[in-house]
Parts: sequence; C-alpha cells; structure tokens
Amino acid sequence: MIGKIFPKSAGSFKNRIRYIYGCTKHDHEISGIRTISHNTMSRDPLPAVLRGDESDVLEMIREFDQVETLRRFSIDSDKPIKPVFHAMLSLRPGESLTTSQWRTAVQKYMTDLGFDETNQFVAVMHQDKDHQHVHIVANRIRLNDDFSMVKDSNERSVSLDSVSGIEDRFGLTKAPKPKDTWGVSISHAELQASIRDNDLPLKHKMIAKIAGAIERTQATNGDMFDFVRALRKQKVYINLTLNDEGQPKGISFEFDGKHISGRQLKRSRLTWHKLTTQEGINYDPETIHELQREIARRDSEEQERARIYYYEFVAVNGRRRKPLYVKFTARDYEVQKMIQAILELIDEIFDALFKPRECRLKRNYIEYTPGQQFLIPEDMELSV
Repeated sequence: MIGKIFPKSAGSFKNRIRYIYGCTKHDHEISGIRTISHNTMSRDPLPAVLRGDESDVLEMIREFDQVETLRRFSIDSDKPIKPVFHAMLSLRPGESLTTSQWRTAVQKYMTDLGFDETNQFVAVMHQDKDHQHVHIVANRIRLNDDFSMVKDSNERSVSLDSVSGIEDRFGLTKAPKPKDTWGVSISHAELQASIRDNDLPLKHKMIAKIAGAIERTQATNGDMFDFVRALRKQKVYINLTLNDEGQPKGISFEFDGKHISGRQLKRSRLTWHKLTTQEGINYDPETIHELQREIARRDSEEQERARIYYYEFVAVNGRRRKPLYVKFTARDYEVQKMIQAILELIDEIFDALFKPRECRLKRNYIEYTPGQQFLIPEDMELSV
C-alpha cells in the first residue's frame, strides 16, 4: 500500500468532494466508485451521482464548508488556515480489500493522523482498472467548543507508520521507504505509474542509486573520481556541463538510457555545487581532463563486460572428436584461474596416461567481441 497526502488548501471543499465522486475529469480511468464511510449529516451522494444528479454532493459540500464559517464567527482571529485535507491510500495491482476492511483501514489512518469523531470526513474507493485506491477528504477543523485544528506536524512520518500498520494487519505489499526514495516525494502521476508497474519510478530508483554512491564515497573520504566509479557500478553515468573556463557548472545523471539533471532530481543535494560543497565530494579543478576521461571510460567498460571468451578442448588423435567449449566473460577472473589450474592438471594426467599413444589435449583460445559474429556448430557441446 502507498499512502499519499495531497497539499492542503483553504476555501471550499467543492473541488475535492466533486473529484472523489467522479463529477470532474480524472487523470486515470475509473471503472467503479464506492462510498466506504462518512460521518456527515448529509446522505451518501453516490446513488444520486450515478443518476446524474449532483444535489446530494452539493449538500455535503455545504455541510463541510459551514464549519469554517462557524469557526470564523466564534474565534476572533485573522490567521489563515487550510482546513481541506485530502489523502489517498492505494493498493498494489491484484490486491484488494473488502468494504469492511477498507473502513477499518480508513479509521486507523485517520485516528493515527489525529482526526477524531468531531472531524467531518468522507472516504470513497475508486476501482482503477486492476487496482483499488481510496480517497479521503476530511475537515481539519473540529466541531468542538474551540473549533481546534488537527495538527499536521510530522504527518508524513505518521502516515508512513500508519500505512505500515495497515499493511501488516491485512497482509499487503510493503510500500517503498524514504530511504528508497531519499526523501523525495512521489507525484500523483508517478504514483499511478508505480502502482501500475509494481516498481519504483525511474526517478526514485536513480536517486536511491546515487545516494548509495554518495554514501560510499563519503565513507572513504573519496573524491569525484571515486564517486564516478561508484556510480558506474550501479550503471549510473554522469555528464558534465562546463562553463567558459572549462570547469563543471552542471551535472546530469543517466540510468537505463534516461537523462535527468541533478537539479531536477533533488536540487538541494544533487547539483554539482551541492555535491562538491554540501556532500563533501572532493574535486580539484586541475583534474578536469582526467575526470572527463574517467567519465568517458563508461563505453569501454561496457564493451569489456560484454566480451565473451571460450576455451576449446580438442583431443588430437584420440577418441573424442567433438570439441568441448567452456564459456566465460571478461569479469570471470576467478573462473579463468580455475580453468588454468584444471588445464595444467589435465596436461599432467594426459602426459602420464596417454603419452605412449601420443594423445594430447589441445586447447585453443577463442575470443568473441560484440559486433562480430561467432557461430557455434549445432553439434558443439557447450558448458557454461
């Protein structure tokens, strides 16, 4: 489950309540709407809405809006307030809760955030193709003697804890934690894509990888070269924008073929200036040419990782006619050493057992480079 709190607003509840009942345009398809619970005096607007009648929706909106009017008459204060609260709880594709379970989940969530029976609220479920999500619209003004407001300090942390408790209670898939997104909030569109694809948005995967590279660089008091190498291990690459003096003034990150600038990812931490000052990644302006070469190593290393080698074993004048091939990559250094040891052992064995018949194991070294065709005969025995 993913919990999201939308920006609070002042004024009328009209836009939010009409939105959750499908009276306004949505950015996603809705195949079903269901009222989960509400505590207003006005009746459930859904039956009338399904008939094309918004009168009950407007009545509910008037009831929500009236509370701020009462507060304004009762409290001598010009302090601006934002009473309109809107949150959403979204399940992963394939997961679902019954109406009763959703009601329990909404009640727990609202209670954890500080709402009580004196706060108006309405919760409506949307069935969005293959996943369910519930919108909660609530009034932060309590209908008590002093019309107190629900405090919103630390509400996002409280929201995460509450959602985690709901997940545990109903056996739901755990949502990504702040450490996975480095404290960057997920937009509504990204949230929908994340739920649809059952994966973190690309932007947040990039941030998680970059954050790990920063932490590893900081742990060793490393410099920009160490940072580039740490990123490369995560398959994240950088591109620098240079100023008139030939020094970096901007940085962008590339992952899975997509480029995003540090400013767009997280302007408070991932710009070139923040990386070299706030994050403490050392950079010597005299090394700019060497740094550019280190950055450019990306292509050659990708080529090397794709390189494939084969050891070919052929028995000369012996009984075995089909060659035996052992495949490994350039990164399998330990495998190479093991093969070398096995070859030396085989040489000793064949020298001792078959030398009178002049049967020796012949080995060839075959290299395959990406871009060049290497065909293995159909009758070749290949060991991987």
